[in-house]
Parts: sequence; C-alpha cells; structure tokens
Amino acid sequence: MEPEPDPGRDPRIDGETTAEDLLRTLAPQVVGVLTRRFGDFDWAEDAVQEALLAAATQWPDEGVPGNPRGWLIQVASRRMTERVRGEQARRRREDLAARQLPADRWTAPAADREDPAGRDDSLVLLFLCCHPALSPTAAIALTLRCVGGLTTSQIARAFMVPETTMGQRISRAKQRIRTSEVPFRMPEDEERAGRLDAVLHVLYLIFNEGYATSEGPDLQRVELSREAIRLTRAAHQLLPDDSEVAGLLALMLLTHARSAARTGPDGELIPLAEQDRGLWDARAIDEGTALLTATLPKGPLGPYQV
Repeated sequence: MEPEPDPGRDPRIDGETTAEDLLRTLAPQVVGVLTRRFGDFDWAEDAVQEALLAAATQWPDEGVPGNPRGWLIQVASRRMTERVRGEQARRRREDLAARQLPADRWTAPAADREDPAGRDDSLVLLFLCCHPALSPTAAIALTLRCVGGLTTSQIARAFMVPETTMGQRISRAKQRIRTSEVPFRMPEDEERAGRLDAVLHVLYLIFNEGYATSEGPDLQRVELSREAIRLTRAAHQLLPDDSEVAGLLALMLLTHARSAARTGPDGELIPLAEQDRGLWDARAIDEGTALLTATLPKGPLGPYQV
C-alpha cells in the first residue's frame, strides 16, 4: 500500500497531484516574490491571476515546465512591467515600483530549470493580508483569496453574503493595503503578536475548506488542507513557544491524518467508527500528539488546543 503523502509537502512530489493543485500552492509564493520586488501587492495579485490563467491554458498542451514557479514568475513579471509602463499618468505608482527594484537588474528564474534557492514568501504574504488597517472580516477574506486560493464565491458562501459584495470587500482590502504603503516584510515582534489571532483564524478556515469543501462534488480538498498545514508549520517554526500556534498545528495534523479513510471508492462519507484505521497517517498522529504533549503544560489553554 502506498503511504499517505506527508502533510505540507511540495505537491510536485505527489504523482496524483493535478496542475490545478500545483498552481494553487505556487500562487501565494509568486505573489510574494512580485510584491517584494515591485512593491505593489494589488498589482502583483492581479498579475499572478493572469499568469495562472495562462498556465491553465498552456500547460495541459505543452506540459508542466521544469520550474513551474519560475515560469509563473516570468509571466507575471511581464504583466507587471507592462502595467507599470502603461500607467504613464500615474507617475507616483511607477516611481514606487522602481524604488522597490534592486540596484542591479532582477532576472526571474528560468522556467525550465529547478529553483533550489527559491524564496517562499507565503508566510510574509499571510501577515500582510492580516494588516492592522483592515477589519478582521476583511483580513480573513483577503487571505483566503490570496494565500488560501479560495474563489470569491467560496469565500462569499463562508460569510453568507452575495459574491459581488465579497468581491468588492476584497478589492477594498487590497486598496487599503496599497495606500498604507506598508513594506513587504515580516512584521516586528510586537506588531506580529497583534496580527497573530487573525492569522490563526484564517489558517483554520483554509483547513476547514479542505476538510469539508463548500463547493464541488468532492467531500474534501486535500491540497487545501496540506497548504494550511504547511503555512501553520511555518508559523510554528517562527513562533515555537506560542502554545496556540502549536495547538492549531496539532489539531490540523490529527484531523488530516484520517483523510484517506474518510471517503469510499465513490466518494461517499465513511463514519469514524467504520473507517479503516490502517489508512490513517501514523506519522501525522505521532507528530500531533507530540505537539500537544509538549504544549499543554507550557502555555495558556486556548481554543485550538481545546
């Protein structure tokens, strides 16, 4: 029997992963690269959406490139450059983008080669979306869209509002971050602590959407759950002494461990008592149990640990 894929691993490792899964995982990383290089989160998100559309059109016919992340960065960078040049009347925005570029000309990684030194800015992007200038609701919606890869319609259903309303809310949130001109970097300790509650809430919602999807014929979207675990693991590495970050990671691991046994051959739900426990991911269970064992005696008890 093939082992359950390790939670949070690069989806290119898993042979059954589709191009759509890969794009969803790479999108926030590419948004992070472009935001860091060009200094405009709103434009970067739009450019990456265009690059994702190009990939969805071309990759099925031409195949996935050797470095899909580099391919997306190249295409999205061209879109960013075209937009900067085309906005001659908006000199301030063009100057801001130019100031964010390094002194030496930046070159996107090759699309046909591996990029072992590639920097993953997903966690920085996560904290950026949870900006203090935004209301908690706006921060959660924006993060689900830009980091979690959920569609506007999925987020609208989660908040029980019309899709157009949610689209406007996300657009206003991006505009507010743009006008704040906050630097694209990990916030300092005190500022980071103020955003952490919103970050954990967002990660929990992303995981829930993967555990029991609100759209489509499938019960679960395992790639979303894995992405939530990956980001939460990164947050735990950043804040190893925070008991609630550890509690959330443990909750995800222990819940996700049963994913392979939750559905039958036709996608039907299998109750817990009837699940084949041999399909449960023992490594994830051991890791989640160890996290809880180490965390419960140390910090205040919060909702994720409970």
